[in-house]
This record gives sequence, structure tokens and C-alpha cells, in this order.
Amino acid sequence: MILDVILLGLIAFLFGYSVGRRFGRTQGIEEGQASQSLFFRQQSYEQGYCVICHEAIKQCDE
Repeated sequence: MILDVILLGLIAFLFGYSVGRRFGRTQGIEEGQASQSLFFRQQSYEQGYCVICHEAIKQCDE
């Protein structure tokens, strides 16, 4: 009886862990893709050229 309860609790824990890990990974990928363009833009402005195509950035003097 007690072994059944422990086994059921372990199965429930592992199921919750796997579901949470999958959703967390999906959320992390989405956040990474959203911030990647901002990171590249920041690096480009700091270095003075595009970090992807190595073209010089045109500065606006307004």
C-alpha cells in the first residue's frame, strides 16, 4: 500500500518535471530568438559595422 503511494507520487513528480522542462525550454528558445536581434544590433553599433555582413554602418548627423 505505501509502496503504491510512493510509486504514484514519483510518477506524478516525473511527469510534472518533464512537462515543465518542455515548456521552459520552449519559452527559453522564444526569449532567445527575441533578444538575438537586439544583441546583434548592439554589437554592430559598438563595433561600427554589421556583425553579420561586415558592412560599415552609416551614421546620421542630424
